[in-house]
Amino acid sequence: MNHNWFADLYEICNNDPFRRKILLVDHYDQGEQWLNRITKEHGPLLGVETETLRSLVMKRTKLELVKRGLHLLNRKQTFWVVQNLMVDMAERQDKYIPAEMITPGIVQSFHHAIEELRGAGFCASELSITFFEHEQKGLYITELLALYEQWLEHNHFTDFAGLLNYIPEVDRSVDNHLFIHRDMERFSAVEKEMLRRIAGDRVLILPQTGAFPSSLQNVDHVAVQLYHATGTLAEVREAFRRICSTNSSFDQAEIVVSNYEAYSEAIYTLSQALDIPCTFSQGLPVTYTKVGKAALVYLEWLECNYDVECLLKALRHDYISFHHFGAVDKADLILALEQSGIGWGRQRYSMLEAADNAELKGRHAEAIGLLNRAFKGLFQNLPDAHQVTWTPMMILHSLINLLEKHTVSSSEADSLVITELIDQMKLLEVVSPRTLSSETALRYVKDMVEGIRIFGSGPSCGKLHISSLQDGGISGRTHTYILGMSNEAWSLQLRQDPVLLDMERKSLDGLLLSTERTENIIRERETRLGLLSGQVTLSYSSYDPAEQKEIIPAFALLQAARIVTGDSQMDLTGLGQVLGRPVGYMSIDPNREHLLDGTDRWLGRFHTEGELKDGFSSLRQSFPFAAKLEQAEKRINEGTLSEYEGVLSTDTFTVSYLNNPEAYLSVTQLERYAECPKRFFFSQVLKLRAKETAEFDRSKWLDAASRGSLLHSIFYHYLKEMSAGPTNEGRLKHDEHRLQEITEQVIREYETKVPPPTPHIFHKECDSLRRDVAIFYQMEQKAEGRPRFFELELTIDGQPMSVMLDNGLVIRMKGFVDRVDEIGPHKYKIYDYKTGSPAKYDENEYFSQGTQLQHALYAVAVEQWLKHTGMDTEARVVESAYYFPTERGKGDEVSRVQNKTVELSELVGHLLASMESGTFTATTELKRCSYCDYGVVCKDESERTKAKWNLEPNTPLLHHIKEVERFG
Repeated sequence: MNHNWFADLYEICNNDPFRRKILLVDHYDQGEQWLNRITKEHGPLLGVETETLRSLVMKRTKLELVKRGLHLLNRKQTFWVVQNLMVDMAERQDKYIPAEMITPGIVQSFHHAIEELRGAGFCASELSITFFEHEQKGLYITELLALYEQWLEHNHFTDFAGLLNYIPEVDRSVDNHLFIHRDMERFSAVEKEMLRRIAGDRVLILPQTGAFPSSLQNVDHVAVQLYHATGTLAEVREAFRRICSTNSSFDQAEIVVSNYEAYSEAIYTLSQALDIPCTFSQGLPVTYTKVGKAALVYLEWLECNYDVECLLKALRHDYISFHHFGAVDKADLILALEQSGIGWGRQRYSMLEAADNAELKGRHAEAIGLLNRAFKGLFQNLPDAHQVTWTPMMILHSLINLLEKHTVSSSEADSLVITELIDQMKLLEVVSPRTLSSETALRYVKDMVEGIRIFGSGPSCGKLHISSLQDGGISGRTHTYILGMSNEAWSLQLRQDPVLLDMERKSLDGLLLSTERTENIIRERETRLGLLSGQVTLSYSSYDPAEQKEIIPAFALLQAARIVTGDSQMDLTGLGQVLGRPVGYMSIDPNREHLLDGTDRWLGRFHTEGELKDGFSSLRQSFPFAAKLEQAEKRINEGTLSEYEGVLSTDTFTVSYLNNPEAYLSVTQLERYAECPKRFFFSQVLKLRAKETAEFDRSKWLDAASRGSLLHSIFYHYLKEMSAGPTNEGRLKHDEHRLQEITEQVIREYETKVPPPTPHIFHKECDSLRRDVAIFYQMEQKAEGRPRFFELELTIDGQPMSVMLDNGLVIRMKGFVDRVDEIGPHKYKIYDYKTGSPAKYDENEYFSQGTQLQHALYAVAVEQWLKHTGMDTEARVVESAYYFPTERGKGDEVSRVQNKTVELSELVGHLLASMESGTFTATTELKRCSYCDYGVVCKDESERTKAKWNLEPNTPLLHHIKEVERFG
């Protein structure tokens, strides 16, 4: 039987203890596990060592290679040799594989074909184009193989197949050695010849005869358990429950998984949470390390044309750090980068340099300066911005530089990732990869990084071992769990090689057909799992929660169930009955003896006799906020507005702006309260701010705010210069040519600060700006005043200004007035530039229910400022205007004659009284919620407030805010 294979091997080795025995294995981990199992089950061995065929051949040829001055290339290096040759061939006319088709996958396929041909003993001169389906294909492969052979010879290299030429026909140094191997069929023709030359007739083939699942019939050595689960995670949790419930240590258990990538992630996460030490036969992805994540984010940054969001992600998650450039808090760096408006494109990072040169102060300036230095360093290690072709070596060098300077290794695995990348770069230096398009070069390097595995090792003392279906089941542990025995994961799809088709392989003697390859894989897997002994547990996930569909079990699981039950006619229905109820995420142990973690305990309390209990009472006890939430929902469902909807008690929450020397408001804040009291509460009282992130639109050069600032700057510089010159009967003398010069100058300044995405977009927006300026010029020619003040700050001695209204009400306020014109003796007009649409400024809505106060309040404030400062003790502001000197604004001007100061004082009084009474309800105008930063918090509160607005109990609470509605 299959389980006796180790006994047979032990007996052969012990029959001649002083003879040197070499056990040929697929990999060293396999050999170590075999020897450990033999010595544990049968006793010590003498004179036995393990070798792979590759290591054996390399030892035998090492001296000869040194004598001839040759160097051996590994598979990673020969891959790049093939890639280089394919690129060279693509540069010629009418080639089978053009340059744009040379992707990592295509190269991998042709590299494998070259390896197989050389492994079968073919050289280019022996290939005939008649072997191939198409003449062009045959010519291409023959030429590629010929160039490959020439390159190796010319550069004094050899690959593994080429080592055959340097093994002597008879190796006398191993005359007394015994070579033991399981199966010669898996060797290629060249490998068989290599072994023949080294071992001669001293090779002993010891085949494994048993196979899984038939081997489960041996009840003396194997005990079988079966289960199924509702999802991968549920299946893994049940396996851990069973492992933890046994009296054996972790190093007596092995988990073999069919889908290694999916299951290893779940197992690793759970083992970390439960603090269970594990070893992984195929390791874990590089993304399980901080350095690995940083590497992939950096490559994503390059791939996405330097999209700033990629590096923001790395900074937020602490993958990278710029700490050695200076001691600036990470949060300040992130905020500065978010507000930079860079978006994407290498040239736009010059915005950091422009900002660094500006006169900034405080932490923001330090962050900008640090970021500017950091990105200059990053770009120094990259090709020139105009260079469209890169080499993988160039990218690897810049990547390693980033990881060494800007990451902090927090574990041994982090250091291993950097070491592995350095080793790969050294390997590539030997073969010098060709220059490629940046996209292709990045793809190659990304594949290298993603191919790095960490924590990969064989079984270890005190640790649970996780292996794959391709290499598992040989540890000899007493408890083996085979997970994921679904039909899809267990079955092998029969696929022809994409380069060397089966019909071509029949002509090329020595190459395996796709059916033979599949049979070899299945036979190797079944004989390897046939070595299992002890407790064997088989399972699969019978339901996919994500796809919400049932999963078919593997035929091997059905066979195992037939063996266990003795029912050789069992079908899938019978298998379902044997498996019983599927295991879910939580434990189904009625006695709660084998609970895995707190989740099992918590859920177990609410699940008894197949029913879920009401757990709200326990929730309230553990989390007091849950009880408050219940109370809030109860109050909200009542008709009276409550503190949960913005009607606050002034005893516990005081807001005071009336006659308060410590508090001040801006006109914008008052307008926002009138628009939505809840929004004002969030922003001004609680000081909650929406995240200030500059969103970059690839189809625009300037956002709305930057465009408005640019136009304001043009208007300011032009009018200030013109107002300093001569006048014509009290009116400005305009100079269109000078306005155009100022326009171009300001545009150039903004182009330096904010590089445009493309020349086309830049020219398009510049033309639009010039049309706006032309409209401004036309409007100014009609203006009848003389500009006196620009960007007038409403402060007295640097402090907020106290403004007295007609009813004696005094409010402290701050603000900037765009422009003040003198339109007559002691008569003034205020201008507020608007770059949007004038649609909302209706001629018949003087105050617009408190949402348009700026024109009136600024008029009172400017008048009092002129008198207080002595600029004009008889000043009167008689008019205010919203000024729309743009195409979008249609050159419109919405003027308001300032003759409603009494109504203004009454309106402001109601607004401030409403604030101080604690009224901060949501607006009843639902359309305002569509552009509010706090919509995610309020949700449908505006609708609830509107429904309760006119209810009798709420009338006293809303008195002042309702009075505001009278002022249209």
